Amino acid sequence: MDMYTGLALSENVVALRIAQEVGLDRVIQMARRMGIQSNIKPAPGLVLGQSEVTVLDMTGAIGVLADRGIRNRPRTIRRIFDSSDCKDRKNLKTCYVIYSIEQDSESNQSVISPEVADTMTQLMRGVVQSGTGRDAAIGLGEAGKTGTTNDNVDLWFVGYIPDQQLVTSIWLGNDDNTPTSGSSAQAAQLWGNYMSRVAR
Repeated sequence: MDMYTGLALSENVVALRIAQEVGLDRVIQMARRMGIQSNIKPAPGLVLGQSEVTVLDMTGAIGVLADRGIRNRPRTIRRIFDSSDCKDRKNLKTCYVIYSIEQDSESNQSVISPEVADTMTQLMRGVVQSGTGRDAAIGLGEAGKTGTTNDNVDLWFVGYIPDQQLVTSIWLGNDDNTPTSGSSAQAAQLWGNYMSRVAR
């Protein structure tokens, strides 16, 4: 089975084989470069989701692919103005900027080559076009990856629209970590429903 089909169909043996060839330490180094801060351990199950990763970490890491190799940490605040220091209070551009994402030294860091990001995007488009994420398809060149942990405790779909550099993650599960009766296809479908409204 080739890598494209293996990723599209979530064939774990393909991921395990690639991780074994590359080395788990290098997999962890790449995860760190892409912004994963969660505690991950160099065990074979790492590539199958054995280490827990937060939704925010996963969204930021996939954002590197959406932005063709550039890492920007996920943030909720892009800019803070001092409203008492404006030349024209109706025009925010005239206000003193207390904080701006552009001032952050960790912004816009190139962590992988654009070619590697583009290759991963092509592979992840296969997940949506003909794989486990078909329910996320909205016709905008979207790419993504489903994920399901043992006993369907966690159901994921992390997807993006490369032309819009827009990444969204869906996680479904129970707060007490009990198994769900769902599947990652439901997460993909929810992503598709949501993004079809956001991106158009």
